[in-house]
Order: sequence, then C-alpha cells, then structure tokens
Amino acid sequence: MKDTLVFDARNIQDGVFNNHEVEIPTSQLELDLEDVRFISPVRGTVQLLRHNEDDVYVKADIFTDVEMQCGRCLEPFEEDITATFELQFMPTNNPEEIESGGIADGERYYDGETFDISEDARQALIIQIPVWPLCSQACEGLCYGCGINLNEEHCICQNTDDIESEETLDVNSPFAVLPQLLETAKSESKSKNRKEIISKNGTSKT
Repeated sequence: MKDTLVFDARNIQDGVFNNHEVEIPTSQLELDLEDVRFISPVRGTVQLLRHNEDDVYVKADIFTDVEMQCGRCLEPFEEDITATFELQFMPTNNPEEIESGGIADGERYYDGETFDISEDARQALIIQIPVWPLCSQACEGLCYGCGINLNEEHCICQNTDDIESEETLDVNSPFAVLPQLLETAKSESKSKNRKEIISKNGTSKT
C-alpha cells in the first residue's frame, strides 16, 4: 500500500502496467472545503505505463467518503465520492514547464525521475462533489410553516400548501400579480357576457 501520490518513473517497467494500491490522508491533498468534511482517506488504484522511452501514462481510480449538509432538510449525511482521471507525463529539463503543469489538459511534464499527481487527484475529487447536495432524491425537506423535517414526521400545519405558495411567490416575482390578473379577467368575462345578453335581448333581466 502506497501512502503518497509521488512516483519514481525509474521504477516503472517498460511496456506493462505497473499497479499501485494507494491510501492517502486527506490532509496531504489539502482537501479542506467549506461545508464538506472528508471522513476517510483517499483510496484507490493507480496504473502506470512507460512508453516512447520516458513518457509515462497514468490512470487513477480513487474514492473517499464525505459528510455534507442536505440542501432540503439541512441534515448531515455521508456520501461516497469517486473519481477517475488519466494523465500523460513527458520528461523535460526545463523547470518552468514542470511548474506550468503541462501544455494541454491531461499532459504534464516531469524531471525524468519523479512525478506527482496529488493536485490532479485533488481536483478530480472536488469536481465530483455536488453543488446542491441531497441526502436523497426523495427528500421532502422542511415544512414551510412549522419547520419540521418532513422525512421524519407528518406536518401538523392545516394549510401547508397555501403557506408554501405564499413563501415561494414573493412580491418581487413577475408572477406575484397573477392571481389578481386572473380575478380581473374573470370579472371582465362576466361583464362581457352580461352585455352580450343585454344586446341580444334588448333588456336586462334582474
């Protein structure tokens, strides 16, 4: 089991995949994000293949566990995060090329001896973290009226749907005047029908 994502290219056999099982502390990858807690090491498999003399192909499959807060019910929950990425390392004697991270996406330079995929692993995992985390697609969230978790108990509010509609439809919404427009349209329709009846009959029946 390897506890680092720094590899020595000189130890990679030519023409065959060299497999490494890895287990990396999250602190080593600087996985410190707001509202996300990494609760297990980063584990996985890294495959290395030397070709074209000193070029190195890398394929990594890694995973970890995180704790997040549900965007609907606000309860914490755990989720597995997995990531797969592929890289191509090419040797160079220019330190600036190594620091630049490569000439294109997925291409990297190294000094001909060692290379580090820690930053690539970090970014690959972060991309997999949902922007709007949900403990379940079926999560019912919190009651708009009393605030209870609807996943755990039934709401006692009598007019939850009305409250939800009022909360959702604020006064700044372009749809806020819709109920009034509908009432106006109904009134105008009744008035128009009444006028048509009067016009046809010549008199108004009261």
